[in-house]
Amino acid sequence: MVKRPYTSWLSSLSYDVNASISVALVALPLCLGIAYASSAPPLAGLIAGVVGGVVVGIISNSHTSVSGPAAGLTAVIVTAIAALDGRFEVLLISVVLAGLIQIALGWAKAGFLAKYFPNAIVRGLLAAIGLILVFKQIPHAFGIDRDPEGDFSFWQIDQEDTFSEIVHIASRVSPGALTISLSCLLLILVWDNTRLRRLRLPSSLLAVTLGAFINALLSRYHPAWALSGEHLVQLPKFESFGDLGALMSFPSWSALATPQLSKIVLIAFEIAIVASLETLLNIEAIDKLDPQRRTTSPDRELIAQGVGNAVAGLLGGLPVTSVVVRSSMNVSSGGRTKTAAILHGAILFLSILAVPGLLNLIPLSALAAVLLVTGFKLASPRVFAHFYKRGWSQFMPFVVTVAAILFSDLLIGIVIGMLSGVFFILRTNSRVGIRVRKESYTAGDIYRVKFGQQVSFLNRASVMDALAQIPDDSDLILDASATNDFDQDVLDLLLEFRDEEATKRNLRLSFVGFRSELIDEQVEYVNVLTKETQNQLTPTQVLEKLKEGNRRFVNGERNENDLLRQVALTGGSQAPMAVIVGCIDSRTSSELIFDLGLGDIFSVRVAGNVINEDIVGSLEYATSVVGAKLIVVKGHKNCGAINAACDHVRLGNVTQLLNKIGRAIERETATKTDRNSQNAKYVANVTWLNVENSIQDIFRMSSIVRNAVARGEVAIVGAVYDTFSGIVEFSSSAEPLDKGMSQSQVN
Repeated sequence: MVKRPYTSWLSSLSYDVNASISVALVALPLCLGIAYASSAPPLAGLIAGVVGGVVVGIISNSHTSVSGPAAGLTAVIVTAIAALDGRFEVLLISVVLAGLIQIALGWAKAGFLAKYFPNAIVRGLLAAIGLILVFKQIPHAFGIDRDPEGDFSFWQIDQEDTFSEIVHIASRVSPGALTISLSCLLLILVWDNTRLRRLRLPSSLLAVTLGAFINALLSRYHPAWALSGEHLVQLPKFESFGDLGALMSFPSWSALATPQLSKIVLIAFEIAIVASLETLLNIEAIDKLDPQRRTTSPDRELIAQGVGNAVAGLLGGLPVTSVVVRSSMNVSSGGRTKTAAILHGAILFLSILAVPGLLNLIPLSALAAVLLVTGFKLASPRVFAHFYKRGWSQFMPFVVTVAAILFSDLLIGIVIGMLSGVFFILRTNSRVGIRVRKESYTAGDIYRVKFGQQVSFLNRASVMDALAQIPDDSDLILDASATNDFDQDVLDLLLEFRDEEATKRNLRLSFVGFRSELIDEQVEYVNVLTKETQNQLTPTQVLEKLKEGNRRFVNGERNENDLLRQVALTGGSQAPMAVIVGCIDSRTSSELIFDLGLGDIFSVRVAGNVINEDIVGSLEYATSVVGAKLIVVKGHKNCGAINAACDHVRLGNVTQLLNKIGRAIERETATKTDRNSQNAKYVANVTWLNVENSIQDIFRMSSIVRNAVARGEVAIVGAVYDTFSGIVEFSSSAEPLDKGMSQSQVN
């Protein structure tokens, strides 16, 4: 039964309420910290948090993303305020304009750009945020709170950096903060990894509650360890809405009539581009964390963010984006719908007005414990191992993105990560589409340079490397039969190679598959047997060519036989190297399983590969008249004729044929019981013995073949084809086989 919308909403409400409280508790200090790091009024960060939750949450169709002031924009805001002579009210105009630009981008369907962000970059962003959370929260866990929550840059405003802050922990550690953070960490780990997690209380909410409780106990029983002041959440207190309005800032529209107009517009575009980029990256990343694998419309998200920024600017708030930290906290706390984001904004607003004193009791070390766990989940060693296993082209952009964000900030790190991703894409594309392969034909070896669907200037170096690999005095095919777009630079390179290098190196060059307006087709190679090449072959060489062909067939590396060209070359004559006697079974075509072309072999087919006078006559013609050097009697596993003979089937004219196979059944003495087609070993023995009998029949019935074998002009071998694996197993002897199953068999 399909759930009604309101029923589904109600079933998720309890999860969303719990998640919204957890996210709001994390968002409160982040809003203040980012405002402080941006050189903006503290209230501007809180307004951005409320607008990001309520306004953006209502318009967005993302069920997991939570918006608010972003750490990635702090550098942009600091620089912008300085460029506007420190006037935050003028910056608000740029924030409003940035929102309008984002709305226009959303209407223009520019959100498709999110699809071009490589997965390694998105995952690198998440992992970097996780590591930053861990490194930034370690000092707060020890009670070192000079660097404000929300400052995610490597270089901090307190003249420290991410790592030096950790180095100085020992000299400034607060026993009370350490006690609280360790207690909260222990609570989270126990709660999340035992049956307690079945309860609908988020461990993060319990952790901050425990932190406040422990600090209250310390204040009463051990004041020396108690935390106060900068070690606690610090919210401005308001006595009335009038006080709140007095603390708010509003856009100074008169600045539009001043020479600062160009700066205002330029800053607006900068905020819009950076905020849009960060939002698109974040929703791409957060959608991957959604347990229900729901997707967010990037175009609608741009519109939602644009409306949010316009409202935030009008009310005196910082610009907003989708924020990874809050969003990942929302997911990990069990948030199911966008109601969690909206409620988190409402809680921010109500908490500012109603209970600032209660929230100010929460130690930052308790929040640090919550963020440490969140960070570890984002930067789990499993994530690094996953990308390492996917190869350097995935692992390096991932690691570069992580390192760049870790040692700079989100925006710079993302740009560097994208550049590294582009580098590996270009590097891969320069190699993709060029394949060099040595093809072994019956007439000799041919080298083929196969071009992909698109050959661009990026492939120029790899084409040069491919041509340099070709040995001198070789046949070389330049094959563009699969190419739709061929770059003129690479084409000029091939023409220069044809006119100069190929002649010097005695390369017989063929151009195949090129459009006539690019290069006239030029075919110099011969990939069919001629009388001359047939005469040069020995029976042993022919056998090796068959084995090589079967290996290519089994490995999926078949030659690209130009059958129409072979038709033209063999139309007047033929010079096959072998004659293969095989079964009529539809799965055992010799030309396919030995990777052969037209004119390479004679193929004689009869059920059960038995021998009669007509077949012997064909063999005599093939060897003594046309010059074939090898006779192969090829049986196969799962043969219907063999199975019928083993089961003593009698059916019309088939009976006479099966009687010939019956001689092999009589010779098979190893099997004492279950002598029928259900016994696989018994059937295999009969199959090989039947091949041996056919070879003996050829020797007995044909003095021409027998004498040719005696002179070493022709050889006879037995073989069995495996219909399951595609492998052909050959017997090692070319003499009459009269010793049962004792002869050795080789691949």
